[in-house]
Amino acid sequence: MKPESKNFRFKKAELGVFNSTNSDMPVQNLVKGSRIMGLTRGYFSLIDLIHSILKKTGPAHVACTTWSAGIKDVHQVEWMKESKLMKSFVLITDHSYVTRQNKYAVTIEDLFGKENIRTSEVHAKFCLIWNEDWKIVIRTSMNLNANKTCESFEIDEDQEVFDFYMGFVEHVFADMKDGFEQSSFVVNKSLDSYFNKNSKSIAGWSDF
Repeated sequence: MKPESKNFRFKKAELGVFNSTNSDMPVQNLVKGSRIMGLTRGYFSLIDLIHSILKKTGPAHVACTTWSAGIKDVHQVEWMKESKLMKSFVLITDHSYVTRQNKYAVTIEDLFGKENIRTSEVHAKFCLIWNEDWKIVIRTSMNLNANKTCESFEIDEDQEVFDFYMGFVEHVFADMKDGFEQSSFVVNKSLDSYFNKNSKSIAGWSDF
């Protein structure tokens, strides 16, 4: 990549290492247009981070893509919906989830409704939070469950980054049936469709 390219962009970030259970700490400097990057010892989870951001943004919609989801975190999502802090919640998870966590999958469908759940061949973990004033993306190593290990996260308040990830969410929700789909063939067909439609050719990146 040539630094002088007109397409080269660099955005400074707030950086932090967090050895605390207080998930409000990473987002205390969250403002419009900001980027926050951090490492955590695992003393707070993704759902804690979402909660801290929602306290800052006010009621907002949430879309979460994750490989796995813990039942405790799922109930915290439901609590935030009932308390009106979360306006809506949609979930994309891997098609293997039902096989790995069948009882959890049944509970999730009961709580959120099949229409708010989709599956894919996915290991990516990201979360979108938005309302009229904020467009936030969390990219993270964390699944939607607690894990007492070193985890990373990046938070962007940025319309372009938000739209980029929302494009994937919209594709999966439009292309896949409601609820948990276990067929690898079906989810991979949808995933291939997304990448065939959106991937850049070498020529498309010629000025990098």
